[in-house]
Amino acid sequence: KTFINGLYQTVSRHKRFEADYRQIGGRKFSIIHYAGTVEYTSEGFVEKNRDDLPKETTELLLSSSNAFVKKLAEIISGSSSSDSPKGGRGPSKPKTKLTVGGQFSQQLQELRQKIDNTSPHYIRCL
Repeated sequence: KTFINGLYQTVSRHKRFEADYRQIGGRKFSIIHYAGTVEYTSEGFVEKNRDDLPKETTELLLSSSNAFVKKLAEIISGSSSSDSPKGGRGPSKPKTKLTVGGQFSQQLQELRQKIDNTSPHYIRCL
């Protein structure tokens, strides 16, 4: 709800943004693309279009010896070394939600592994 209200307030006057009373009531909006107008719904829009960094990237940045890069990684991951309790094992690994790109990559790796574990034979059809 906050996202769509902010969107209406921020870009309502942009020439490629459109939202009539029907759309506002249904929490929808339209973007005028080069190929035509496309209507979007705000429900789940932020989560669906979230593009989080891969876990490995965050871990790599967190392991940096450069203090600035390490602090930046803590901000990105949403954890900080001060978050961990004293005497604990250190900061916990950030819980990242798998993005669509991450899901695709994971599925592609699984498919590649299945192909590598089999001996496919091809039959030519005429």
